[in-house]
Amino acid sequence: MSQAFGAPAFPVDTHIHRLAARWGLSDGRSVEQTERDLKALFAREKESWNRLHLQMIYFGREHCPARGHSKKDCPICRWAGVEAVNESAKRSTEKKKATA
Repeated sequence: MSQAFGAPAFPVDTHIHRLAARWGLSDGRSVEQTERDLKALFAREKESWNRLHLQMIYFGREHCPARGHSKKDCPICRWAGVEAVNESAKRSTEKKKATA
């Protein structure tokens, strides 16, 4: 709808879903919830949703990839301390496995 007809929409694909969760914009439990969260977060920029969707995808590909992610290579993650949060969750998961 957004690309073909220019209708305001905030499509959530795997890239957007992952980035929104990583950046703390959504809890990342479902694409439907992520879409609702992003629409609410950017409600004032409704006419910019189409452009913002593409900007997030292109930024993610360049600076915040799914694999081989490095905090120092992503300006958003570096600023927000994302990798530290991810490392803390990883240690917690490893600790649970070790005690099981």
